Amino acid sequence: MTIDEFLSEAKTVAIFGHVRPDGDCVGSTTGIYNYICDNYPQVKADLFLESFPESYRIVRGSSDAKNLYTASENGGVPYDLVFLMDTPSFERIGAGGAECIKSAKKTINVDHHISNPLNLCTLNLVEPEASSASEVLYVNLDKNKVSKETANSLYLGIVHDTGAFKFSCTGKRTMQVVGDLIEKGVDFAKIVNETYYTRTYKQTLVTGYVMEHCKLGLGGKVVYAHITPEDMARFDVTPVELSNVIDTIREVGGTEVALFLYPVNGKYKISLRSNYIVDVNAIAREFGGGGHTRAAGGDTAEAPEKAIEKILSLIEKQL
Repeated sequence: MTIDEFLSEAKTVAIFGHVRPDGDCVGSTTGIYNYICDNYPQVKADLFLESFPESYRIVRGSSDAKNLYTASENGGVPYDLVFLMDTPSFERIGAGGAECIKSAKKTINVDHHISNPLNLCTLNLVEPEASSASEVLYVNLDKNKVSKETANSLYLGIVHDTGAFKFSCTGKRTMQVVGDLIEKGVDFAKIVNETYYTRTYKQTLVTGYVMEHCKLGLGGKVVYAHITPEDMARFDVTPVELSNVIDTIREVGGTEVALFLYPVNGKYKISLRSNYIVDVNAIAREFGGGGHTRAAGGDTAEAPEKAIEKILSLIEKQL
């Protein structure tokens, strides 16, 4: 069955992404939300997303998102259909949605993580070679039903997971999809400028601080840094405002891997990026995480210095 066939049978739909939503998570979730609103007015659709960067509110539907699912949603009864977007495991579901998706009558997983087991939902549309969940979603929708607003969401997702088309996950089909979205009238210049290339003043200050204190390891092949809760308090930033720091760190020339740790909920979030050689997904799995070959993450309760030492050892084995 197709996504449209599932939607034609549903009266109530819930949509979830992963914890700490990034651009692709927000893009794919609002993308399917807008698609439903535009084409299935008889369907009651609820979107659930944890906090995300304010700049992502440029896309329609983002302001409709609820931060947390509760048992009273949908009158306390299971949803007919639940979408799980850009999420490779039940443990990674954001906004408290794990119980919701487990109780739903039917479910659809749209994803591109290599760590996805491919059996989470009733329908699993998972392509590890795709640039983004937003790309996977687009190729599984009726192109004639994709509006400009849906296209804006999908473009946001693709831009962020390809690093504005710089990362190796960018393929021929990715650019063909982008071409289709541009034909829909997508606000491509505004979206890429305001959500990818710009930062708030506080983000600029804290990113500068991290870059000033980053270090090189393994003969200059790794650039790494971490930030403490005290640092975050001094700069008055939240984890949401630190999510893109890793993409600035990785710009240091001559490095293969970029590593950044920052506090989240009493632990340290580990962000990893690589260019050509290192499989950072394999490293992230050692910390209960995962993702992609060139971009992955996990969590640790250890002191950041100790965790970094372990991660450098794992990277060295691959190098």
